[in-house]
Amino acid sequence: MLQIIISLILGPIMAALLFGYMKYRFPKGYFGLLFRSYFWGLFSTIIFAIVFYISYQQGYIELKNLRRIIFFSFFIIAFGQELGKFIVLRYLMLPTKVFRNPSDGITYSLMISFGAVTATNVGIILFFPNTDYSILISNVLVGMVYAVVMGFFVGMGKIRNNRMIDSLSGLFGAIFFHGVYEFIIQTDDKLLIWPFLIGSGIITFLLIVKSIQISDEL
Repeated sequence: MLQIIISLILGPIMAALLFGYMKYRFPKGYFGLLFRSYFWGLFSTIIFAIVFYISYQQGYIELKNLRRIIFFSFFIIAFGQELGKFIVLRYLMLPTKVFRNPSDGITYSLMISFGAVTATNVGIILFFPNTDYSILISNVLVGMVYAVVMGFFVGMGKIRNNRMIDSLSGLFGAIFFHGVYEFIIQTDDKLLIWPFLIGSGIITFLLIVKSIQISDEL
């Protein structure tokens, strides 16, 4: 029961902590868009719900072999979830004036991710009650990796002329990391989980540091 509660409230708590930090860091800043990005993240899961429902009807979530697991991990789960978040970040957040650089991209992407994982966890608990709830909790935390990767590259598109390339780099980068993690979960390969967490953690840290440097230079 405790794991169910944590999996439901962790996303909103992380969003509240991020919002509070930004309010503290920039007391005179405008945060209306940041607040709305969380709720747009909730709605971004509609695309994933459609992809998952079609895949379910066609029997693609019956993981009979390695090819099915790869397809399930990278297309149904990773692509289905990251596409919705990407559309919100790229077409609703990026064009605004308050979105200026990779740091902004990471911030908005994180907030969208927290909203999306909140809605996803609710749906999984309702329709798949036998799910391992510890995985739902980890999805909130590991999801920050995908959010940072996507947010950094989409944000780079704001300050460079190759916006399409940067945006697609963010999308497919997030899909790659998400797909690898889902594949590890589905295959229950404990030997790969720590290298993935350490490697993705280092990359996430470096992208955050680089985004701060770019923000300071601008």
